[in-house]
Amino acid sequence: MPRVYNKEGDEVRPVCGLCSSKGLFCTRSEKPVTFIQHGLSKRKHADPEPAIAVASSPHDALAQADVAGAFHHYISAIAAWYDLGDPSRQFATVVPRLALDEPLLFSGAVAVAAMHLGKTTTGAKATLAIARVYHAECVGRLIALGEGSALLENGVALATVCLLRSYEILDEDVDPNRHLQGAYSLASRRGLLNDMSSQLFTAGFWNYLREDITFSLFEGCPLKMDLSEVVVPSHALPPGHLHTASLILGRLINAAFERPVEDEEWMELMNATTAWYQSLSAAQKPFGRIEGAAGELAKVWFLEDSHASAMHYFLTICCILAISALPERLTHLPPLHSGVSISGQSREDLLDGYASEICAIAFTTRIPSVLVNAFGPISYSAKYIRNEAVRQGVLGNLTGCSVDDDGRMISSVAARPLSL
Repeated sequence: MPRVYNKEGDEVRPVCGLCSSKGLFCTRSEKPVTFIQHGLSKRKHADPEPAIAVASSPHDALAQADVAGAFHHYISAIAAWYDLGDPSRQFATVVPRLALDEPLLFSGAVAVAAMHLGKTTTGAKATLAIARVYHAECVGRLIALGEGSALLENGVALATVCLLRSYEILDEDVDPNRHLQGAYSLASRRGLLNDMSSQLFTAGFWNYLREDITFSLFEGCPLKMDLSEVVVPSHALPPGHLHTASLILGRLINAAFERPVEDEEWMELMNATTAWYQSLSAAQKPFGRIEGAAGELAKVWFLEDSHASAMHYFLTICCILAISALPERLTHLPPLHSGVSISGQSREDLLDGYASEICAIAFTTRIPSVLVNAFGPISYSAKYIRNEAVRQGVLGNLTGCSVDDDGRMISSVAARPLSL
């Protein structure tokens, strides 16, 4: 990649000339550098993986038992990760149906499902080999897409990129965020967002936005997407929906993680947050809440997974607003939950309460889709928990999120340990 190299020797990161000239956001996620002596590499001495040929069509590929099993695993276990807040369940219903005739989407679904099976099943070396072959096939087909391809407009390409990112988080050997920039170029086709004929594109857009939010909460940086021009008609989403909370949180991240938030802008975002919270129906709020004993998290239950995730985003918004609020504005912040007053609470009290509630909801729910989406909010907020016993409980719960629950979880936490 063309670069303008720093010759001063002051260790300043060089500017990427190509991205700068094109006005692109240059992603360099911070991953530890590992030096490997290739002569001593485990891969060097590992048994060679079996040679696998990708069939010419999905129908031919499904004649192989391992491939058919991986595809079924996508349908039965993986698709729910992506259908959070989507009553039409595009990734569970439309993606498998389209994949039967679309090799790009099929290879993405098989790759992520086979990788998940390989990471959660003992003696699954052949399954991992299938995952890597179909991942390479998927990436090759994605690169080969022309600008005028219908797959860019109908949501197939964007859905495939969402699958690729999950694969790479599971794989752990590559940067799982390298496809976020490519996904941005697809998700930014905003004219398709409200096109009812492109429901798969819409589902992919919301998935991309949640992934972008997670990355920004981990890294403390703005989103790659400019949400200022994203307009969703009020009739398109029911009151209190997860997607609406996603937009508010995304806009707040772009404002607060780049510069100090002006008071007028703070009030505008605060009012949008309050309006969202007040629009929640009784069914969208917790149906049960039990305070924990000293040093323990509360127990908080919701009817649906998307309700829990929406509350995670709401509480994360409250954390960011509390951090950036003028002292006299703290009383405008929403209470932790109904029946609790914020009168007399300091900024630190509010942050502690919001962060503890985020963790309590995640570890009470313990649904894979909710837990995966919660790691951004937990990573950002858990440092504000002051009780040492609660902090250790959070770490213990994170450790308890085993690969068997969802392979994406433990690798996400391991890659970006919390600063507690």
